[in-house]
Amino acid sequence: MSAAEQQATNIALAQLAASGNSFALGQLWELNKGLLHTLFWKWYPSHKDLADAHGMTADDFEQEGFFAVEYAAKTYDPARGAFTTWLSQAMRRQISLAMSNGHRRSFADSDGNIHTTSADPLNHCSSLDIKANPENPESSTIGELQPDPTAEQAFADAETRLFNAELRQVIDDVLDRCDPSEGASIRHRYYSGLSLAATGEKMGLTASQVRTVEGRALRKLRSDARLNRWHDAVIAGESWRGTGLSAWQNGGSVEERAIEWVEKLESSR
Repeated sequence: MSAAEQQATNIALAQLAASGNSFALGQLWELNKGLLHTLFWKWYPSHKDLADAHGMTADDFEQEGFFAVEYAAKTYDPARGAFTTWLSQAMRRQISLAMSNGHRRSFADSDGNIHTTSADPLNHCSSLDIKANPENPESSTIGELQPDPTAEQAFADAETRLFNAELRQVIDDVLDRCDPSEGASIRHRYYSGLSLAATGEKMGLTASQVRTVEGRALRKLRSDARLNRWHDAVIAGESWRGTGLSAWQNGGSVEERAIEWVEKLESSR
């Protein structure tokens, strides 16, 4: 087929394809597949690293060639030149769209040449499966070295549970040495979270009497030497909890939560 005959065929098929004739579009694609293949392999060798970074394969670009034919058929104007010339521009456009996902930015290479690439961060990230030390095949991957917030929290929770269990045992030992009514008042009030009135009902006392008994028990706890040894550990290990940005966003400031805690405490009495 001569160049003139191919141009005439391209024009006829492009007009039919532009009107929605899918068969004509397929024929136009088949007729120009060789040209698209040549255009791609002229572009690909010098852009392989860029294509690989975007996860684009030769098969992907062959599919993009079909979309280029479709676009060229819909926008081609015979008065502006040969269809193959317009198809070449359409292919370059399609490659650019495929590489940028519709979001593009310009950058300069080491030689000062300006290129256009994707502005999608996913097209410029590294795999977590890459070895941290490429020279050592036994080294861990980057993914294996990433901290696991869930695991860190699990360890912190486990330490807190052990700490609280040990502290609880010491408190129980101290309460066992107190008067039975004093130990009962602390356990009802702070272990079970009962109000003064509810505690009084269980102990057969008035709320005022419970407050008096509770006060004596708390003074004994404060003066116990074994409990005092836990004082600095509690201050150093627990006072910082709930003071970060996340806690503030979800629960308010430390001052606000302290006021709420005091109000709750007062209302329970």
